Amino acid sequence: MNNIFVLVNPVSANGTTREVWPKIAEDMRQRGLEFETHMTTAAGNATEAVRDALKRGKTTIIAVGGDGTANEAVNGFFAGETPINPEARLGIISRGTGCDFIKSLGIPKEYSGALDVISANQERSIDLALVEYTQDDGSPGKRWFANIADAGLGAAVCKRVNRVSKSAGGLLSYLTGTLWTALSYKNRCARIIADGKTVYDGSLILAAVANGNFFGGGMRLVPTASINDGKLDLIFVRAMSKLRFFSNLPKIYRGTHLSHPKISLYQVEEVEIIGEKPIEIELDGETPGNTPVRIRVFQGAIKVLC
Repeated sequence: MNNIFVLVNPVSANGTTREVWPKIAEDMRQRGLEFETHMTTAAGNATEAVRDALKRGKTTIIAVGGDGTANEAVNGFFAGETPINPEARLGIISRGTGCDFIKSLGIPKEYSGALDVISANQERSIDLALVEYTQDDGSPGKRWFANIADAGLGAAVCKRVNRVSKSAGGLLSYLTGTLWTALSYKNRCARIIADGKTVYDGSLILAAVANGNFFGGGMRLVPTASINDGKLDLIFVRAMSKLRFFSNLPKIYRGTHLSHPKISLYQVEEVEIIGEKPIEIELDGETPGNTPVRIRVFQGAIKVLC
């Protein structure tokens, strides 16, 4: 396998990736993989580094970091809505807190297992979603996501978790963040439009649009989602008491919550979420802005080693 570009986020996994990376690099060399390395230095740096690498002829991009690092790498595969090299592939060595996306892809969390997958050189095309949203300064933004986007409680939890130490690990970090955030969270009012039709207009806890199944460090938020069916799964949770929400939280981790009368699920190709007031959004573990948002699926938009 030639033309490999490895993107490393040294501060991922609570800063431990900086120490583990030399071991990963040595394992790669022992497998006969030749590669160029780039260490990220700031938010957004990864996207530009991947874009540059692809323009220079690299054909395999390996992201070493969390779901946010993988998201930045995915965005680097495109110039606007146009792929820089449609034949390029993404490999993932997950070193983050949530590690949610790899669960849908079947990639092991341990780096040796992830390298087994990369070395096998088997690729598959998966769907991506493109989000048009409002940045914090009020200007329009556009960004791809591979796993899940949401507006409401999930974005508020993500922002809290990203501000504090994640040394407790993904499950506990997100569970604690969810509990503390939900205690003070106030429901939002929004209109949700799915494939041109208004499906809800009222108070809600969160609305999520999923390509993958997992979210928030292991919650099976959308167990019906498929990463290669040309569809997105829209789920929204209407307002309920905090006691009822907390009592149903274990069901979300198990993926047995979809029958709840306050939860609705649709398969869609395009979604719009328009808040009565701006509602914070989250894309693959990052919080780039607010509603209103428009989300569209692009079938088979990227090749992944998995």
